[in-house]
Amino acid sequence: MTRRTRDGLLELVDWLEEEHGPVTEEERAAAEAELREIDAEHDHRASSPAG
Repeated sequence: MTRRTRDGLLELVDWLEEEHGPVTEEERAAAEAELREIDAEHDHRASSPAG
């Protein structure tokens, strides 16, 4: 991830937290679990012969 991309994401997070409040630990944990599932599926598809 480039610094510009990261800075843009941080700006988006700041805006979302201003609009909707901070992310709870439970929400953060759920999002991280979902990202792990997406990463695992991506790895699985990339390693398959049809990938």
